[in-house]
Amino acid sequence: MMNKICDWTKTDTGSMICSITATIGGLHLLLTPSQSLLNFLPNLSFSVMGRQVGVQQVLGAVLTICGVCALGVCCMPSKTVVVEITE
Repeated sequence: MMNKICDWTKTDTGSMICSITATIGGLHLLLTPSQSLLNFLPNLSFSVMGRQVGVQQVLGAVLTICGVCALGVCCMPSKTVVVEITE
């Protein structure tokens, strides 16, 4: 059943949709103020270089990085270098 649900993500279009969605979702979490987790866990935060950072911003940063990297892998042309070793 999971194969039927997830097969479309193996295509170029599916990979692009997933990577763009992860990037947008990550930026949203990164740029919005912290909220309580699941509406019942406390708002966890800590200070990084004098700025309050919450779990939401950390998750947003990770999602943004994953989305941008996945977008680069699926959709950007890569420069492939072929090295031949001759003896």
